[in-house]
Parts: sequence; structure tokens; C-alpha cells
Amino acid sequence: MAELLQRFSGNPFTTTVGQKIEQATDPSLASENWALNMEICDHINDTDEGPRDAVRAIRKRLQQNSGKNFTVIMFTLT
Repeated sequence: MAELLQRFSGNPFTTTVGQKIEQATDPSLASENWALNMEICDHINDTDEGPRDAVRAIRKRLQQNSGKNFTVIMFTLT
């Protein structure tokens, strides 16, 4: 039960897909990393918790950078 609570209230970037989303939206990237984006898609499709974890990480990334970093927003929405 504690693990379940951690998943819903914890840092979404501690999950595998969350870490990949964080890497794919790094503001220091010169352009989109399409290979990593495809890995993220594969992970979302291959695991039961992938879609939920991805939505949490994407939402958090957008909230953290709203009005601050256009590059991160663009990579997050890609």
C-alpha cells in the first residue's frame, strides 16, 4: 500500500518512463530525440503502468516549465 501511495504522490520522474520523459525534454537538447521518443512510446504500450506514469510525468513537466522554458514545453508536447 505504501508503494502505491508513493507512486501517486511521489516524484513522477522516479519511474522508468518518467526518467525517459525527463531526458527527452532536457532543455540542453538541440532538437527532438526521436529514438528516445520512440522508446517512451514502446514503454507506454508495453507496460500496464506506462500510460499512467507517462501522463503524470508529462503533466509535471508542463507545470514546472509553464511560462518559463519554451524549449521544454515544445519537447514535452512533441
